Amino acid sequence: MERNISIHISDRSHLNLTLNVYNCGNQDIVIEQEMKSDVYTIFFVREGKGYVTQQQITHKVSAGQGFVVFPNAETAIKSEFKNTMNVDWVAFSGYLVEKYLDRAHLTIFEPVFEDVKDRELEGYFDRLVDVSRHMPNRYCKLMAQLYSIFAFILDHTFVEKAPVSTPAEVFLLKALDFIDINYQSDISVEDIAQAAGCNRKTLYNVFKNLTGFSPRDYLIYYRMWKATVLLKNPRLSIEMVATAVGYGDQFHFSKEFKKNVGLPPSEYRKVINTDPSKEYQSPIDIVREHYPNPMADISSQS
Repeated sequence: MERNISIHISDRSHLNLTLNVYNCGNQDIVIEQEMKSDVYTIFFVREGKGYVTQQQITHKVSAGQGFVVFPNAETAIKSEFKNTMNVDWVAFSGYLVEKYLDRAHLTIFEPVFEDVKDRELEGYFDRLVDVSRHMPNRYCKLMAQLYSIFAFILDHTFVEKAPVSTPAEVFLLKALDFIDINYQSDISVEDIAQAAGCNRKTLYNVFKNLTGFSPRDYLIYYRMWKATVLLKNPRLSIEMVATAVGYGDQFHFSKEFKKNVGLPPSEYRKVINTDPSKEYQSPIDIVREHYPNPMADISSQS
């Protein structure tokens, strides 16, 4: 270290009320939770995936990401469909918070940020929650960790985000991602619309304009395509295949399969094992080719 130096930091006109910590903790989120607070809250996702909605805009979040909940914003936080999302959180205020967040390009419309590969940010949250439970000098240690969190955010999010083509494409990509992850569950068009951050009518128009299919038809075609892949495995019964693609009723599945593929599941299995060239060509193949990895396309705006 260099010796005999003096570095000016601030003068007496600077009032050190930059950050004030109120509470913090860790929580499993299983069902949707609504909140509206008069202070800021930063959440960090440790495990799982989920969604945060502020100002009627929904963002997908997953382990290694964090998001800011702004004061007086009606906010809903929920985990991915029927799964658990574990989060750390800290609530605070301060007269420079808004300026810090603005410098980091974090707003109520774009509140999500990411950790780095070596989980540096996760470590700050580990220590913050840990020191909150130990006396003495707890508050000083809490402040140190919160400042470290802000320093990290400023260091790693002060970049221009990649532009999004159109809002409609964002809705579509989020919907395709949700279907890809949750097609095995009993999801509805309403569930898909909520995950995409729009209403059912908007989702329908987006799908029809960009893919030519309705959301319901796309989901059915997607499940049928997955079923044809699974039917190549002779160890899987028709009932197992039906369950694996989201149908609790084997008869309903077989009916839908024959309607869309042209053969009952058992007949398709025989044909495809005899002649692989007769493999089912899904109507949505062109859509999946155009959007092969929805999550990668929306990572910059989620």
